[in-house]
Amino acid sequence: MKRLFHLLYTLTYFVSVIPLRMYDRLQGTKFSRIRETGDQGGRYEYYPSSVFSFPFLRRYIRRHMRGGKGHCVLDIGCGKGLVLQFFSGLRFDKVAGIEYDGKLCSQARENLRKVPKKIEIYQIDAADFSMYGNYDTFYLYNPFDAATLEKCIDRILRSLDLHPRKLTVFYCNPVYGDLLKAKGFQKKGHFYYKTDVFVFHGDQNK
Repeated sequence: MKRLFHLLYTLTYFVSVIPLRMYDRLQGTKFSRIRETGDQGGRYEYYPSSVFSFPFLRRYIRRHMRGGKGHCVLDIGCGKGLVLQFFSGLRFDKVAGIEYDGKLCSQARENLRKVPKKIEIYQIDAADFSMYGNYDTFYLYNPFDAATLEKCIDRILRSLDLHPRKLTVFYCNPVYGDLLKAKGFQKKGHFYYKTDVFVFHGDQNK
């Protein structure tokens, strides 16, 4: 049964790329093209997030996070910026992304050039990013291996010392979801496409 569900997820993922390619042709963007770079020191090659997950993601944010108002979101491993464009259409106070690959950063900036909302894109290793304290909401599409993810999560948790707050993580294709649980995150939901919602109540001592 698990194999069947995995096969269905895989098939629907590639189906979801079709409308994205149509969007690219109409808008002159390049979100849909998979960049086959191979693994780079535990960092996985770029695949666009499934657009079929966006309605579920939007519904959660509207119901539980006032549409993003009062929250700041960071896409960790933002690739070509597709999810950043999605977040820019909501009410987040700040939208930003970090990406290790310089070519992907350049493509993201080009893809987002017409977006009216200011979006910051930082070219940096997620394990070295020093401004996690500016964000309370995070999105990942399984961008790297467990070792890098652990370093990233540890940095986020250390930022709570100076900036106590509730954390929300949208983890798409949550291969290492158990690592977040081991760090104290609670799984609060699951929706298409293979997206788990984790929260960490780091604001209890405020």
